[in-house]
Amino acid sequence: MIRSIKIELSENRFVVSEFFGKMISMSCVRVFVAELHAWEWLGILLARLAVGLLFLLSGRGKLFVNARREQMRQTLREARISFPEFSAVFVSAVEFVFGLLLAAGAVTPLACVMLSGAMIVAIATTAIRSIKASSPLGWLSEFLYLPEVLYLVILVWLFLSGPGWFSVDHLILSQTHV
Repeated sequence: MIRSIKIELSENRFVVSEFFGKMISMSCVRVFVAELHAWEWLGILLARLAVGLLFLLSGRGKLFVNARREQMRQTLREARISFPEFSAVFVSAVEFVFGLLLAAGAVTPLACVMLSGAMIVAIATTAIRSIKASSPLGWLSEFLYLPEVLYLVILVWLFLSGPGWFSVDHLILSQTHV
């Protein structure tokens, strides 16, 4: 009879130690997640810089490199976009100017809206035509694989999350709310 009591006690200790072990590990997870949240600004900064510089450099090439500008005009002609000469310059200027603003974190919501508009038009007129899938799931897979879709998702996220504290927007807003 004494033996069974010892076994029960040792099993209870195991259950208790297992319970406290899980509580400690959950506490560590909470602390880790809270610490990660403190670094959210870095993810926003990296996304803003990467996408902003992508558009800035793409727009720069289309504005200032003759071969790239002609390639853009040809793409717009093939997509049957009205006024391809004007549209090529306009879209390139939007990419250049708003890419620069996005990278700097200046008027971020407006930059996101303008660049999102360019991505929606690019998806609707040229990118979506490249999808060759035999099933709806295959089509969705290829659609989500388009870089324009990824840029659009990042732009929507930046629009909703804001530019982060390391931005011109934050600098201006922090000065006006003093």
